[in-house]
Amino acid sequence: MSRLLPIILGPELYWVIVCIVTQLVTRRHLAPDPAVTRWLDDHWAWLPLVFAPLTFVLFFVPDSSRWWLLLRVDLAMAVGLVVSATIFCNGMTYHQPSAGPGAGTAFMVIPFFGGIFGVLGTIIAVVTLWWRGRGNV
Repeated sequence: MSRLLPIILGPELYWVIVCIVTQLVTRRHLAPDPAVTRWLDDHWAWLPLVFAPLTFVLFFVPDSSRWWLLLRVDLAMAVGLVVSATIFCNGMTYHQPSAGPGAGTAFMVIPFFGGIFGVLGTIIAVVTLWWRGRGNV
């Protein structure tokens, strides 16, 4: 079981959970509500600024190939950000002009900022993996 743990508890499962939580938060099963839309307008930045960098916490799970995990993290983050942004924007069916990005802009901004943090996290991970691996050669 210990060999399957890094595979099961990978970035794909993390982003599936993020998408499920996003689906629950946007309350797609209920009628559009201005209060929920206002809350979504105020909290859109959680997806790219908090949940995207948290993907790199998976490097603390033991017994996994680090370079393979980096590829899995980057791919899962790219797909997860687009899917969660789509779910998030679909939850904003009732939109009034506000200080938030709105549904159309949020669909572009969430993956963009998430991608920026993903690239920064990848650069830090590559430098760290290279630095730790150079002593093993």
